[in-house]
Amino acid sequence: MGAPRITTEKLRFNDTDMLGHINNAIYSVILEAGRVELVREAGILKPEAGHGVVIARLELDFLREMNWPGDVRCETVIHKLGNKSFHLRQHLIYENEITARAHTVLAAFDMTTRKAMPLTEAWRATLDQWFVPEF
Repeated sequence: MGAPRITTEKLRFNDTDMLGHINNAIYSVILEAGRVELVREAGILKPEAGHGVVIARLELDFLREMNWPGDVRCETVIHKLGNKSFHLRQHLIYENEITARAHTVLAAFDMTTRKAMPLTEAWRATLDQWFVPEF
């Protein structure tokens, strides 16, 4: 059993909208930062080697607003591993409360063939450190 990959982002004034809270699009940007750090650390996001990831599915539940100024913590875990894809679960934590939940399916992507590619054993071994099935 693994542990979440933690990323912390600073909320910026220009992230706010006319209602005075953090715009909904920024939630996706913060979640992306968490995903990118995880897949880069796992060695899957490596354009110079000809491979990366693409999003096959993204679900995002907004639970409460966030406001500037402040910091938000993004917790990312591996929920499920397939042959060519893997499922992530993410939480955004703001002021010690979950402010959003996301479920994302990422596919390993061969940049030459422009198609999904199998997850290597090395990637699987690295991803296992973040495997938390109940998150």
